[in-house]
Amino acid sequence: MTPHLIFGTASFGMDLTDFQDPESVKNLLQTLQELGIRRLDSGARYPPLNPGRAEQLIGETKELSGSFVVDTKIYTNTQNDGSGDLRPEAIDKSVNASLQRLKRPEGKCLKRCFICASNTAGRNQAAIRETTIWSHAAWRQNSCPFYALTACRSTPSGFLTGKLVNNQHANTRFGDDHPLGKAAQKLFGAEDLHSAMKKFDADVKATGLTPMEVAIRWIAHHSALKDEDGIVIGASKAEQIRETVTMIRKGPLPAEVLEMTEELWNAVKKTRGGII
Repeated sequence: MTPHLIFGTASFGMDLTDFQDPESVKNLLQTLQELGIRRLDSGARYPPLNPGRAEQLIGETKELSGSFVVDTKIYTNTQNDGSGDLRPEAIDKSVNASLQRLKRPEGKCLKRCFICASNTAGRNQAAIRETTIWSHAAWRQNSCPFYALTACRSTPSGFLTGKLVNNQHANTRFGDDHPLGKAAQKLFGAEDLHSAMKKFDADVKATGLTPMEVAIRWIAHHSALKDEDGIVIGASKAEQIRETVTMIRKGPLPAEVLEMTEELWNAVKKTRGGII
């Protein structure tokens, strides 16, 4: 068994994605149903440059999205320090607005605790493992399942495709024209990271695999995630979801490739280990 799969909707309504209107979202939801994915992850500030539109598109496709469990998150203003966003009145306002956009009469808050609220979403990836190292004990102690953000975290942000270090990042998340391109370039611009990635890219491709497949299979089959946890996968095109699920279903990685992931981590953990 592997952690269950969840589709992340941060790309709904985001520029340069296929999911701009209800019809395109319906097509995606049908694909998800065919793949056995019945849970959506959203948030009041999705997509980042058009907050609320992702939830609106879910609501506008209720005839299909109504059969999915939808997780969403309180609105937080990332343009400042978020002061006041978690006050009771702000939470109430955010929840009610989300329910209206989602066209759902009510929602559930299953658990409240300092560590997490019913589940914790975060990074769990081959190149940034500090979350895995220090915080899994806290999640387990509080009986909180963990949802790993795969599409933009465990690959991470598409960095493990190798396209950025090989100067092939046009029309990707790292592209200058992408809404998050400059931020992604800055986050993954360290020289040691690029050097380690170039070696990893060459070594993995010599085995007939791609860094992307290795990253996805690693988080599904070799990370600290358990059956009750979830993997949030995302995409800008529906066919990318099929590709991701196909990779996961191939199962665990060969031993020699696992050694390569350890070499990658050991090469960057001094500078990347504290990033969560």
